[in-house]
Amino acid sequence: MTTEAVYRYMKLKNRPFSANDVANALEKEHNKSATQKALEKLADHEKIFVKINGKQKVYCAKQDTKQNLEELKMIERELESHASEQNRKLQELEKEVKAQESALNSLKCGMSLEEAVRERNRLKESNAKFTAKLDELMESSGKQDLSGAKKKAEKDLKFYSQEYSKRKRMCNEILECIMESYPGSKNQLYQDIGITSV
Repeated sequence: MTTEAVYRYMKLKNRPFSANDVANALEKEHNKSATQKALEKLADHEKIFVKINGKQKVYCAKQDTKQNLEELKMIERELESHASEQNRKLQELEKEVKAQESALNSLKCGMSLEEAVRERNRLKESNAKFTAKLDELMESSGKQDLSGAKKKAEKDLKFYSQEYSKRKRMCNEILECIMESYPGSKNQLYQDIGITSV
């Protein structure tokens, strides 16, 4: 009975004890000599092991290595799973931080609210001035006169462009005829008759 109680106590606490420690812990149910005998018996049956340090003996329950290895592997798997989850969360947070930093930098580069309000007011004033000036010009010249002047200018431009093309073509034909019997180069001919560009 004492042996079972001592073994249960050693397994429960799972740390080294001297015989006095165990006897003091179990003194209400078992006496000191019975506790000492139980420790020796457990050591003989190799349920616990004894470490002698000078005159003092220290007893410790043997570990179930197979169970401990399984527990360690399970704990290791849990830690790996936890670590991978933490890494995933960390990467998400890093992405979020980069996005926030990018947004902050773009805001720093842009106008402040006060600057934007000032720029808007300046543009409104400028727009009002140009609108007033345009209204004045429209009143002084009249819309119909402006559109008529524009049409006349476009018609004149078309006429003079056509005349220029005709005269340039005739000039080039004359120069080609002269070049057939001219002893020098084309550039020399242009210099002799005073043509700067064709």
